[in-house]
Amino acid sequence: MQKCIDQKFPCQNPDYSDFDNIANTELRNPTPASDIVNESWYCNHVPTDEIFQIGDLTSSKFLRPMRGKFGIYHLWREYEHCDDHGTYTMLCEYVGKGPPDTRVADHIRKDKWPEEVMLYVTFSEFPNRLAKYYEQLFLDTYKFGLNGNENKGTRILYAVWDEERFSIGTHLNEISSYSRMESPDDW
Repeated sequence: MQKCIDQKFPCQNPDYSDFDNIANTELRNPTPASDIVNESWYCNHVPTDEIFQIGDLTSSKFLRPMRGKFGIYHLWREYEHCDDHGTYTMLCEYVGKGPPDTRVADHIRKDKWPEEVMLYVTFSEFPNRLAKYYEQLFLDTYKFGLNGNENKGTRILYAVWDEERFSIGTHLNEISSYSRMESPDDW
């Protein structure tokens, strides 16, 4: 018997039907929640302090691939690892919209993210109107530990990532090239 069956976490197929059913009734061609949280264009851990920093790869270098973009981002922490399936279940603590590089940097600077917890960030690019829609739909459906007043949702948002997405992310080669640049002006 697999160990994960006895656990209380969705190591394979989290249920996003509440989100998707609403989006399907309100939008002509909605993006499924699973695509936004499990298949996002950007997914990486972002160091919040020197403990998680790798050499000179600071948080600003990890956020750099999202510069100039707009859309919806999520802040995650690891919830559980399933050895049986080689997956990582992630717990979402925050959803936001806007320019992700500056917004996430602001979360880190203003101590909204606990230093002792590794921060993972996902980002999906959307036009402003759709980003606002998806952010509000996430807030109406799910409860986030770091979102405030507009968060009326009650469900818990999980993502399930494979080993590569969890450990390497989506932009590691690009991020590592920033360490070879001589000054921040080169960014």
